[in-house]
Amino acid sequence: MYVGVLTFRVLLYNSRSLKSKRSQIKPLLSHLHKKFNVTAAEISLLESWDQSLLACAMVGNEKRFLESSLMEIYNHLEAYFRDIQFLESKIEIW
Repeated sequence: MYVGVLTFRVLLYNSRSLKSKRSQIKPLLSHLHKKFNVTAAEISLLESWDQSLLACAMVGNEKRFLESSLMEIYNHLEAYFRDIQFLESKIEIW
């Protein structure tokens, strides 16, 4: 059994407060849960109003499957959430 984790940092252009940041991050995390059935959370930069570090995790039997699935998730998010800039990402498999 393997665990795959995708971490990615985002820049929120339209955010001018923590409240507006949360209103942009919450739909993204909810979308991840509903569409891909993964665990997702904001893990860092909690007090920054224009950036966030997010992560999602999956469990599977094959490393290759986890890596391709997490890459597909990242590509989908970039295409679906046009008002958020995705700055960097990292996939780790254990």
